[in-house]
Amino acid sequence: MSLIIVPVDYSANAEKALDAALLLAHRTGSQVELLHVIDLTAFSGRPKILEMVKNDRKKDEEKLITLAQARIAALGIEPGVRWRVKLVYTTSEFFDGIIQRFKQARAKLVVMGTHGVTGMADKIFGSNTANLIGKAKVPVLAIPSQWSATMLEKLSVFATPEQVSRHGKLAGKWGDWFKCELEAFYITALPFTGHGTKSPIPFKIVPSPIETPLYKDLVEYSQGLKNEALVMFVHERSFFKKIIDGSITEKVAGLIGIPLLALPVRK
Repeated sequence: MSLIIVPVDYSANAEKALDAALLLAHRTGSQVELLHVIDLTAFSGRPKILEMVKNDRKKDEEKLITLAQARIAALGIEPGVRWRVKLVYTTSEFFDGIIQRFKQARAKLVVMGTHGVTGMADKIFGSNTANLIGKAKVPVLAIPSQWSATMLEKLSVFATPEQVSRHGKLAGKWGDWFKCELEAFYITALPFTGHGTKSPIPFKIVPSPIETPLYKDLVEYSQGLKNEALVMFVHERSFFKKIIDGSITEKVAGLIGIPLLALPVRK
């Protein structure tokens, strides 16, 4: 059985992500894990408070259980959805704690909410969701705050012709798991004949004005998509490169109004 991890911080964005994960689990027969990561570095040098935090474990677990039950009832998908709760204490970065849990539990996917790019801190360091995507260690389904919970019907894969040839089979496996229709596309202002492109999935070219930045093209294109998720292939970038030239995937994740599935691949 596949495991879907949903990091929960009790925000409205996390609730949106949980809804998406529960719907996906209902369709695929997967299990959902509500993961609450507690950063112990905030209590360094304060042993009494640290002990109180650890003693609140049962209370935290009950809070997660109540949240899961409420969202399942609201979505009307009970019975048939398997779920569990998990608390993780960490002294590393929040997203590193998620990656460690993902590997330990041998999970299939992480589903997280995104609040969008709101300031200079986000542009440089990124949100937790963007940072997790940027690590390119685990598959991430990013859920925007304006998204309304619904079953996905299609995965639209944004990729160059070369990426489609190299990673199309990977996208196909995810399409099968999501039980969704699959289509690849590429946005370009340059003439394209399609010669030499070996695509294992349907592929199309979308013309664009040459002066438009690619991430803006993607955001605009996604506005016309309904009950779909945008799929992008990602690879790890250095901190320096991220500051100088942030990835298109991270920019798009903070701006589009539909879910974004980021799939790690080798460069």
